[in-house]
Amino acid sequence: MTNHTAYIIIYQWYIPLVYKRRVKRGTKLIRKSSILEVGKREFLEKGFKDASLRAIVKEAGFTKGAFYGYYNSKEALFDALVSPAADGLITQFKQAQQAHYELIPEDKAEQSRDLSTSYLNYFINYIYDHFDAFKLVICCSEGTQYANYIHELVELEVDQTEDYYEQLRQLGKLEGAVSRDLHHMITSAYFTAVFETVAHDMTREQAIDYVNELAAFFNYGWNGLLRFKYVNLFCTLVSKD
Repeated sequence: MTNHTAYIIIYQWYIPLVYKRRVKRGTKLIRKSSILEVGKREFLEKGFKDASLRAIVKEAGFTKGAFYGYYNSKEALFDALVSPAADGLITQFKQAQQAHYELIPEDKAEQSRDLSTSYLNYFINYIYDHFDAFKLVICCSEGTQYANYIHELVELEVDQTEDYYEQLRQLGKLEGAVSRDLHHMITSAYFTAVFETVAHDMTREQAIDYVNELAAFFNYGWNGLLRFKYVNLFCTLVSKD
């Protein structure tokens, strides 16, 4: 085979094939994006429970069969819209908890307040960077696994904080105690209040100010109950000074 012949084969067969594949992939991505955008609007307007898959499919210009080539159910579509942001926040939250634990062996637990303030601002900005996803989780997720999202965060918070408080108590840095039931109730009230920023469509700036004020209120309450030997409130994303 001469170089000229090889060139002709590449030009007439290989290049068009690659082009067609790229066009096909691009078209599929555009169609998938269309489903996601239409689905998000439908879920935001009606909530997951009352959202119509038929309406989503029709507005996106799909048949139901074509839709199932992308997502196998209405819940799978909802999950695709919210899971990256929702799971990402939980991952960041766990990392924040671990960062507080790492202060204990170095006898720097009193620095927890500054660390928490830093994470507070990060979390709020993260939520607002993914506002529509969290709006879906907080306001539109009845009938999905995300309906209990705040409760899952609360359970994670309580489990880790109970252990953290016990370590501080053993080191003589904590005198008071609260029952797990009360701990859960207070934490649930706090997290519910934090996500009111999303439910009430506050601006990012309003949300940051609101949550810092809210944290200051809870911080004083916890300090009164637990009688810390230093001013700190782990995992409640404490207040700014």
